[in-house]
Amino acid sequence: MFSKDIQSTGRPYKEIEKRAIIFKEEEGKLYHFTKRYIKVIRLGNPYPAAYQKKLKDNYWECFLPTQPFPFLFYPPKPENLKSNNYAIRLNALHKESIYKSMEAYIGAEKIELLNGFTSRFWFILCLLFRGGNYALELMQTNPAIGYLLSAYAVFHPLKSKKYWQSSTKLITKKRKDILGYFGFPACETMVKTFAKIKPESCSTNIFFILRTSLQNNPNLLRTLSYFPVHNDYSLFLVCKRLDIMQNYNLIAEIANMNQEEVLNINSQINDIYRMLEVLRENGLQDRKVILKNITDLNTYHDELVIQILKLKKIDFVPLPEGIAKDIKCHTLWIEHIHNSIELYREGMEMHHCIYSYLSDIRAKTRFVARMLYPERLTILYENTKNDGLKLKDARGKYNTTPDQNSFCLIKLWLAGVEMDIIDSYEPISQTSH
Repeated sequence: MFSKDIQSTGRPYKEIEKRAIIFKEEEGKLYHFTKRYIKVIRLGNPYPAAYQKKLKDNYWECFLPTQPFPFLFYPPKPENLKSNNYAIRLNALHKESIYKSMEAYIGAEKIELLNGFTSRFWFILCLLFRGGNYALELMQTNPAIGYLLSAYAVFHPLKSKKYWQSSTKLITKKRKDILGYFGFPACETMVKTFAKIKPESCSTNIFFILRTSLQNNPNLLRTLSYFPVHNDYSLFLVCKRLDIMQNYNLIAEIANMNQEEVLNINSQINDIYRMLEVLRENGLQDRKVILKNITDLNTYHDELVIQILKLKKIDFVPLPEGIAKDIKCHTLWIEHIHNSIELYREGMEMHHCIYSYLSDIRAKTRFVARMLYPERLTILYENTKNDGLKLKDARGKYNTTPDQNSFCLIKLWLAGVEMDIIDSYEPISQTSH
């Protein structure tokens, strides 16, 4: 079927009948075939492009690849390359061969630059191709400005034909003028500050926040320039948190964290602000503090938990019905918390700040339950439009991290898996790795 479709275009690729993924080096094109569609990515001349044809419609249309390089498939896992299963090993070897061919075609140097980011991979590749040596040098020395240029149309909506024409004209200008065109201060201090932003932290959202903050408070640039490095959360703290989080050493420490560490510290800081709000609502004034480092932050968080747990009067407030069903079986016991008194007692027993989520739970943006077996945990989840019920957090006593098996069981529960399947769940072996 695939072979017949391609032959009708004048390109008889008989290999299509054997492989689902093909890379034609002489054309710089990657083909991906499934039962539903054909996708093609052109990596080279006259410019990068991506298009697809759904077999039921039988016409070509453009699309934007959202996966990282190599865009249409994932590189093979190392264990699959050594698998005892011949089919798995053959498939992995084929993918590895294609990956290496594409890497050689584009250039390992450019691939390394692409892999440094967490989004807009396709746009960055297009910029590198169209901008030539100017784009390559910019991405190597100031990747955040390069990322900004790859998001040209996000900040300056244009017709598609003018998108890259305008970007390639800008790329030859002075960097301060590029920043000025996007609404940032057109000065060398801003250029140097952008050079300190880690590639993996680049996003259009943080750039919008940064631009708006600088427009409202130009003196903020001076503060930003003092830091040796920035990630997205350190930029957010400088721009948005104008009180207890405004300490150079603390923010500098956060700026050096990786993405996983940032997520944890973000959760902890949000906890602090929620607990402060609860204390104010109960007529307790929080003392003024200066948090100098992560240790101070952890200590202050624990102090606020203790204050929350010492509240003298808790009003009885019924909580909305949970979406997931309570489950009580041999493998798993989870039940929802039904009112503010139970929520407070849960925080008392587990010694954490779950009570600070009261307003979110009442507003039905979060739902709370407790696990009694196989592990004592407090569970917080939310109802999302695209992904259904999604685990927001699960913590043991004193905010300890749950066992991996507990995480798996909670996800099965939120997915609505039948009780008899959960009851027969076999724990993950702790020695399997």
